[in-house]
Amino acid sequence: MLSYLHGFHAGNVADVHKHAALVLVLAHLQKKDKPFCVIDTHAGAGWYDLSSPQAQKTGEWKGGIAAVQGAANIPAALKPYLDLVGRFVPENLHNEGADDGGAAGGKPVYYPGSPFIVQKMLRESDRLSLMELHPREFETLDRRVYHDRRINLQKRDGYEGLVALVPPPIRRGLVLMDPSYDVKQDYARAAKSIIAAHRRWATATYMLWYPVLTDGFEGELHQMFRQIETPGGVLCSELAASQGGAKGRMLGTGLLIINPPFQLDAQLAEIGGWLRNVVQLPGPATHRLDWLVKAP
Repeated sequence: MLSYLHGFHAGNVADVHKHAALVLVLAHLQKKDKPFCVIDTHAGAGWYDLSSPQAQKTGEWKGGIAAVQGAANIPAALKPYLDLVGRFVPENLHNEGADDGGAAGGKPVYYPGSPFIVQKMLRESDRLSLMELHPREFETLDRRVYHDRRINLQKRDGYEGLVALVPPPIRRGLVLMDPSYDVKQDYARAAKSIIAAHRRWATATYMLWYPVLTDGFEGELHQMFRQIETPGGVLCSELAASQGGAKGRMLGTGLLIINPPFQLDAQLAEIGGWLRNVVQLPGPATHRLDWLVKAP
């Protein structure tokens, strides 16, 4: 896990899928005046420069956020996410040694990771807990969020940290987990961590991102999540190609959501049905939406 750096993959198809859903869940939490909290277990560096050597080396953002921003007939459910990304400008860029006039061959130059997507949607009474274990990513994130008193950052393993932090003092909230999956054991570790946390904080919404691979490791996740007892149900959203060539290659992106907000299934169906014709995947893509555990 410590070898993974998200800067190579920022703004790709998986980020679009994951962050579009994240914005919709946060918008639902904003509907009530009561405060909410968010726990982000694998926070990364916070935001990413798409003109950096890392991003330019892979160019994954071109088939993700750039393709989406350049498309027509954008679904209404996707617009809040795109508006947030389009307006995002990191604070204190002069401290980063970044070039404000840089370009990555198209907009946006700077892409917000989940910590800064959440930060932009926090109110004064809301709280955000971030965890990051990679030393370089942690130092960068610490420098970028230090001034925000609503945010608590810890250098720790997100799997054990999640269970230790729940239930939080604010009982309305969301957990986001998106590990690197550098090893196949991460699928089971992620599921076990979320299941243990759900036993202690059953009313929260949980979002787990995972890659859809040719190896089919996500099947284990599905089986484990089908055993979760929750009145809010468990929703699965997958955007993936049916074929991807080399063994181990990523076919697409998946989300498992425990206690999804009302109508999130319809919103993700609208987004996924549109994205499959716009983003770049190894082949023709489909969007699958299933209830692994049905809500009443």
